[in-house]
Amino acid sequence: MQGVNTPPLCAPPNRVEAHFPFIYVPTPTDVGPITVSALLNVRGFPYLYIRTYQVNDPTPPPFTIAPCPTGAVIVTVTDTKFDTYTLQVGPPGSGFQSINRNPMLLSVPPGVTSLTVVGHYNATSVCDGVNTQTIRAAAAPVKPGFSSLTLLGPLPAGAATLPRGPATLAVGNLPADYRYTLQRQDNTAPGGFRFVRPVTPGSDTVSLPRPLAGCYRLFRTDLCGTSPDSSSLICTLSLSGTSSNNRNQLLLDDAGSGNNYTVTRDGQPYTTFTSIPGGLEDANVQCGTTYRYVVSRQQGGGVAVSNTVRIPTVSALPPQQPRLLASFNARNVVELTPLLTPPALPVGGSLRYSRTVGGRQSPFATAFTLRGPRDSTALDELRQLLPCYGVSLLDTCKNASPDSAPACPSLLAAAVAGPAGMAASLSWTAFGGPDSGQPASYVLQRLAADGSVLSAQPVSGLSYLDLTPPADRQTLRYHLQISGAGLPPGTFSYSNVDGFVRPISLAIPTAFTPNGDGLNDVLEVKGRFLRDYTLVVVDRNGQEVFRGTQRTDSWDGRIGSHAPVLGSYAWRFQQASEDGKTFIATGVVTILK
Repeated sequence: MQGVNTPPLCAPPNRVEAHFPFIYVPTPTDVGPITVSALLNVRGFPYLYIRTYQVNDPTPPPFTIAPCPTGAVIVTVTDTKFDTYTLQVGPPGSGFQSINRNPMLLSVPPGVTSLTVVGHYNATSVCDGVNTQTIRAAAAPVKPGFSSLTLLGPLPAGAATLPRGPATLAVGNLPADYRYTLQRQDNTAPGGFRFVRPVTPGSDTVSLPRPLAGCYRLFRTDLCGTSPDSSSLICTLSLSGTSSNNRNQLLLDDAGSGNNYTVTRDGQPYTTFTSIPGGLEDANVQCGTTYRYVVSRQQGGGVAVSNTVRIPTVSALPPQQPRLLASFNARNVVELTPLLTPPALPVGGSLRYSRTVGGRQSPFATAFTLRGPRDSTALDELRQLLPCYGVSLLDTCKNASPDSAPACPSLLAAAVAGPAGMAASLSWTAFGGPDSGQPASYVLQRLAADGSVLSAQPVSGLSYLDLTPPADRQTLRYHLQISGAGLPPGTFSYSNVDGFVRPISLAIPTAFTPNGDGLNDVLEVKGRFLRDYTLVVVDRNGQEVFRGTQRTDSWDGRIGSHAPVLGSYAWRFQQASEDGKTFIATGVVTILK
């Protein structure tokens, strides 16, 4: 823009050139006053020219149109450079009306799709600024969403000045073109609700640094103050806790109604609690253990979630009496296994084991895990001592449980029985389990050398005569599988393994007749438990005439290709027994005609 002006009339009248127009450059770039001065020297007559101009900007004035679903709009002029403004509703030729910079509620006639704002300067001969905008449709109204109210700290009851934790609200369905406010129910406020804070359209969370106990809702109107609607109501649920005598109490300050509560303990859903006045109680806890609780309650279309409370469990009560299992392993070593309910050692707790011999109890071991100790006393000595074992639980609060019932492993003894030493006589000591009032059930198991079970036989009492042990086993091995007596289903105790080696039985005839009549034609070995042996037959000169190593080997009296020679022959039998000893037998056999 250029400033154009003629010199003032006070210039010398006889100086015609002084009335010529002047153009001043450069063009101004800022709005506001500008001063132009010039020193003129016309034909020897100098004079000073000074003039102030007002620079104006005729660019289109900015403004906003906020549509409402009712057909009205709010027009707000955001321009600041023009002195006055007029508004034209509709196409060119429509009427104008004055408008200022304050928001203006305007009812738009049907079919009108645009608004025009014209900015004017008070000075004459200055261009106006014109701006036309299309009226867009407002977003469809939807019910505000309010899905949860979660406290991040407890709310002090009846003490608004005390510190309180913040709260987080989960919201949704907040399209633009509407105003949203968070409100708290208050019967003393107009309409029964008190303003808390505005909520920005499009938000999904709302934070309250210092919430008050009560019930909240999300309220909506359009920008024109119409189309009111509100979300469901969710009330605060504040949680505190205390502990005594192995019971944790969850104390609820619930601004809502109902008692359908959901509890999580240590991040997992938890249902083992009972209702008490003012809250809930968890009795399934261990002294010295800290538990983390959160309580929630469904209300309307949302959920109230309490703050998190951590409760260290305290108690002066003794822990629950443990149970103990005593059993032999495959190496005939006593292993002790504690049976706790629940099956976990409390944090900071310990197990104190004892051993009782001859009515005298003495400390045996201390453990800080559920892995029980072992008693490696030799089996022969255990048979003399007949020990029983006990355990008590000491929690981190230094409370000791009663000792468990005596756990006495069953000691088994096996001996040779029967005239030929082929049967087994078995006897054992009574098993002592967690509950002495319940009977024990015994199953006698016959074992292979690798410990696998060959067969089993239920037995009663404290002894059993096994008349039919495995016929093909020189060494007999047994142990007892014991159930009942208070042991959990599927849990067994085992006695020690015991057994013996049965003697080798050998039968070699004193004579045979290799004459082909089908009777006693060959020398063969008979007996029990014969395997991997050596049978050597020699003649009167000491020369070997036959060697056999298995039951199928027999001698027909022939020496090489020669026919049998009548006479007497010496033999020697040798075999390693399963007990590590060597069995040797000798004799004489005669070949008869």
